[in-house]
Amino acid sequence: MLSNMRSRHVNLQLVGAFVMLAFALAGVHSMRACAQSMVASPLVLDGLGKETFTLDGPWQFHPGDDPAWASPTFDSSGWERLSAAQPWGKQGHAQLTGLAWYRCSIVLIAWSGGRAQDFSLLVPNVNDSYEVYWNGSLIGRNGRLPPRPVWRLSQPMQTFQLGQVRTGVLAVRVWKAPLLSDDSGERGGFDAAPLIGSSEAITTAAAADQFQWLRSRQLNFGVNLICAVIACVSFLLWLGTPSRWVLLWTAGFAIAQPTILLLLNAHLSLPYSLAMGAAQPVYALQDISLWFLLLWLLCLHEERTIGRITRICAAIYATGEVLDGVLVAVSWNPQWTARAQVFDAVLTFFSFLFQIFPLVLVGYALFRRKRFDSARWLVASLAFLDEMMLVFGYAVKQGRQFTGWSIADKIDSPMFFLDGNGISLTTIAAALLFVALIYAVYNSVREDQLQQEVLKREKLELLHASDRMRHHAEHDGLTGLWNHRVIVERLSQEMIRSIREGTPLSVILADIDHFKKVNDSFGHLAGDLVLKEIGNVFTQCLRPYDCVGRYGGEEFLMILPNCGIESALLRGEQLRAAAQSARILDGETMLQVTISFGVVSILRSQEGAEAVIRAVDAALYRAKKSGRNCVIQAESDLSIYAR
Repeated sequence: MLSNMRSRHVNLQLVGAFVMLAFALAGVHSMRACAQSMVASPLVLDGLGKETFTLDGPWQFHPGDDPAWASPTFDSSGWERLSAAQPWGKQGHAQLTGLAWYRCSIVLIAWSGGRAQDFSLLVPNVNDSYEVYWNGSLIGRNGRLPPRPVWRLSQPMQTFQLGQVRTGVLAVRVWKAPLLSDDSGERGGFDAAPLIGSSEAITTAAAADQFQWLRSRQLNFGVNLICAVIACVSFLLWLGTPSRWVLLWTAGFAIAQPTILLLLNAHLSLPYSLAMGAAQPVYALQDISLWFLLLWLLCLHEERTIGRITRICAAIYATGEVLDGVLVAVSWNPQWTARAQVFDAVLTFFSFLFQIFPLVLVGYALFRRKRFDSARWLVASLAFLDEMMLVFGYAVKQGRQFTGWSIADKIDSPMFFLDGNGISLTTIAAALLFVALIYAVYNSVREDQLQQEVLKREKLELLHASDRMRHHAEHDGLTGLWNHRVIVERLSQEMIRSIREGTPLSVILADIDHFKKVNDSFGHLAGDLVLKEIGNVFTQCLRPYDCVGRYGGEEFLMILPNCGIESALLRGEQLRAAAQSARILDGETMLQVTISFGVVSILRSQEGAEAVIRAVDAALYRAKKSGRNCVIQAESDLSIYAR
């Protein structure tokens, strides 16, 4: 009996255990079903019409790719739940690249009491390219997915038409590019949640977003416009004065930022590969221009070693940035991704070293140069501060995807907002450095202009002094005519030209009659006055291209190119008459002199200037013997004449 009771008790316990197990299993099953139904439950949007609704959740998310996931019948209840209000990198998927899917079930109830109307979807920026499916049908895309992905930078919000369907499943297929050194790993998928609403409401929201975007960029656009103007003016000034290299580097430094703005932030619909590939050399241009600006403004260009090192570093850095742009262009190809990431890491290391180079220049300048003006001191100080901040920020940002440093997000975080534009500490430092550079360049150019003006004045003074010295060396100090050496040299030159061109050449030698009596009777000052006046008479009577010089004492030698013997004798007679009729006043004393002339004409002569002078001197001697105050031709049987 006792054993029977015990067996019953055991049986009852077993039955109770089985019952409890059954209830437990049923509870677990019901909880799982409840959870699945909760996950897969649709998002009901009631009264949707004039306003828009933010689709921040619930979204189901899953890495990988399968076209069947776009189907509304696919069961995504086991997928992870994510919010669409921020990238998936900030929700536990910082290292996720490649393809992933978002899904969301939606029930649309129009505000107008069930009247059918068209609905639209407004999608903000998605990293990187994506496709949108509504009830399994592709309704639009931005960029292109693998195997040949293409994605674009700085795109405005994209609008997609959903039609009049009241219920459905919205699926977004997203591709995130492979991580490179400058990628934090936090981006991927939605930057902000999509909006849904009627076509009119979505159109209004898109226009408002575009207006807000433009408004928030006004300050940025204005600053970059100023930079572009400064760059153009600097370049034009450099074209006018190519020796002022500081103007060229100013143009390069100023034009870089507007160019980057156009490539990356101006909604130009440029593919990422083209935009980033072109932006990398532009970044290098800005850095290299800063190097050379520091080199010139801190007076380091005078040292050949520093200049050579800067040029070598600039060439290496520019080559590296071009290669980095190429790596960005090929990194999304699966065949090249691993290699691109390795080479990008190597280039990033060298790029970091080059980021330190401006600090080396500034430190070296401060160490070697003890005296700077205020503008150069300002540039040196702000350049050191700005580059220190850039180097620190560069190092932190490069390491944040491996370390998770939170300070990386705070480096460029705005300190305050100005008309919708976030102003950070790095922005302020960069702006101050740019203003200091322009001010220093202006001072440098002004100093250079002042030095050029001083040098120009000194050069003009030297030229004037040289002209005066040349004039004194070539002209007679008393009469202002050619002196003996120059008039004889001119005779030799005219004889060579006469032979080359086959033209006649005549020479006249004149001597003032009884000049010694003038000196003895009236003094040497009176004799000097006579020489000056006779020189003026000869200059006025001769042709502009004739030459006259003081041969020595009271003798004058005249060279008459392209003039035969008849014309030379006639010209000699005119000179004799003009000299005889000249009235020379020495105070109240009237001085009157006569002159004797010897004339010779040369045609294809092979003799030298000395032979010509001997011949004309002989003719002058005969004029003296013939009673003076006359013109005598050289004898025709002299060897000086044509043969």
